[in-house]
Amino acid sequence: MRNVGYDFIKNKNIVLPVSFCLIAILLTIFIINTVVGLFVFYTDPSQSIFWHALSPYLIALLLCAMMISVIYEFYIFRNGGYSLAKQLGARRLSPMDSIPEESAALHINQQLAETFLIEVPAVYVLPDEVGVNALTAGFSPRDTAIILTWGAIQTLDKVELYGLLSHEFNKILSGEAAENTRLKILYSSLTTFSQCGSKIAKSGFYRAGSPRENKFETFYVAVGAVIWLIGSLGVLISRFIKYISLGGRTYKNDQKTRRLIQNDANIQTLLRIHVHHSGSQIYSEYAESISHMCFANSLSPQNWLNIHPNINQRIYELNPALIQDLQLENLKKLKNQPLFSLFRSLEEVVPETAMSWSSPQPLPLLRLSPISFAIKDAIKPLNPELRLKMPRPELIERALQTATGSREVMVAILMIRQYREFIPTEAEVSRAIVDSLLNLDGRVHISIFQQACKNIGGMPTTVARQFLMKLARIIQEDGEIGLLDALLLECVKYELNLLPAHTPTALEEVKPQIVRLIDALLHVQQINSGNQLEVRERILNRILTAQELDLYNEISDEPIDLAEILNDIAGLLLRDRLSILGIAEACLWSDRIVTQDELDVMELLYWRLGFEAEQVVQQMLKKNSLTIL
Repeated sequence: MRNVGYDFIKNKNIVLPVSFCLIAILLTIFIINTVVGLFVFYTDPSQSIFWHALSPYLIALLLCAMMISVIYEFYIFRNGGYSLAKQLGARRLSPMDSIPEESAALHINQQLAETFLIEVPAVYVLPDEVGVNALTAGFSPRDTAIILTWGAIQTLDKVELYGLLSHEFNKILSGEAAENTRLKILYSSLTTFSQCGSKIAKSGFYRAGSPRENKFETFYVAVGAVIWLIGSLGVLISRFIKYISLGGRTYKNDQKTRRLIQNDANIQTLLRIHVHHSGSQIYSEYAESISHMCFANSLSPQNWLNIHPNINQRIYELNPALIQDLQLENLKKLKNQPLFSLFRSLEEVVPETAMSWSSPQPLPLLRLSPISFAIKDAIKPLNPELRLKMPRPELIERALQTATGSREVMVAILMIRQYREFIPTEAEVSRAIVDSLLNLDGRVHISIFQQACKNIGGMPTTVARQFLMKLARIIQEDGEIGLLDALLLECVKYELNLLPAHTPTALEEVKPQIVRLIDALLHVQQINSGNQLEVRERILNRILTAQELDLYNEISDEPIDLAEILNDIAGLLLRDRLSILGIAEACLWSDRIVTQDELDVMELLYWRLGFEAEQVVQQMLKKNSLTIL
């Protein structure tokens, strides 16, 4: 405790916050004394409102209570940030007892500590908080703790988690984490009453669906509410002082974090909070006292004088164009929304910004029949290793040695997939390469395409866009497009650095896109139309509510941009993406032979949504070998 006091006093940066805190304490005492003075004046008009007979005792009592709370906080924080984690009920993460998401947080924490040459801070998780937030506490690197909410652990992917932890490391390096911890101790003199009231009131509520064994629940709730009401004045004043003294530093921290890590990972984190159903709110009784320590607003957005600006404002400060892009994305999604959802107020429409690449217009329809080769070729997929080692014509091997030849092979394969063997004579493609490919087993073509894609080499952005446009026109030449062709185009975008970064999206916002993806998946399957409709209904029953099912009864015949749909779904939460893939796997690929096209779609779909697919492909091949035709 003596070390805590020494660390507290020796820091010169604490003088101004201490001054603000003393002003808040004096203002609180003045207001309470004046309110009591009004009652005294009502009973005895000879008494002054501002200084009356009860003033000395009331001021002494308030100062004593505040002093006790500060001393108690000093004692609580004798172990630095670890003490706050214990006070909040957080659980420390250990590499030996962690789920994969927790292990990812520990790995990033270790990586950042090594990068910035500081001691590795302890990482804790608040198990009952579903909002996405984090805070850092401690007086020095040796006792610093980073506390993440459970929502952050199980919601953010690695890039978003990296942005969140980088923001907390910026606080450690700048000394702000230590300053915030000291402010937590100081302002406890104003927030303790409110916290005590909340704790007492909570003891009268039911927990986990079962009542507590207590006969005085109503009494606890009433007493707790009264104490909370008395303490709310201190909360309001402390919030006002914090708003004045700390309100502008969030933007500075965001910019400093961006310069520190030299990327936009923290923007991705803010975008995820923007679409998260619980935002960044923390429901603990300590949410008020730790609000200035958090990455984002820990209180309800409707509260007054929040220290942190709202997420939209922070995103705008980091990248003004991104807010416009988000608005445009929302407008684009309206075309897939049910009719009744269109009757709502729209934000101001902004002028369309230039995009790096967009699908050729007019957009195609969804292909209703799969493009494949003879059934004898398509029934059973080849083992990936065998497919890579299969002998190929010398002409193809020579073409794959150069970037120009590789691009020619890619064009020829897409031409064959579009026109089968009836390729137009005026098509700009080598007839010799086409003939060589037609003499190969059709199941090898996608493997050759992927190999050629890796050999196309670097191109100027303008040339890359033109090449991509050429491929896109080929795969939708007949006005229709299939999922496998769209996924192959996504591979080309990735190699040319034209694959757009996914924008975090909420599940409710992209349900129309998920339905279109399911329809696209069904059209790859080698099953008859009647069974397709049954499978479609079975999948949608597991994704949509009963009301939503009526809206998507029929397969839409509107033009479609599969690339945009894939990008929207790639922005979903990790668990939502896994859920969609799991449902597709169970309903489409679990009870029958999987064809080569289906296996290629599955592998590429896992890749596009951010997962490794090698193990899934091997499992599917084993299942195929056991399935009776």
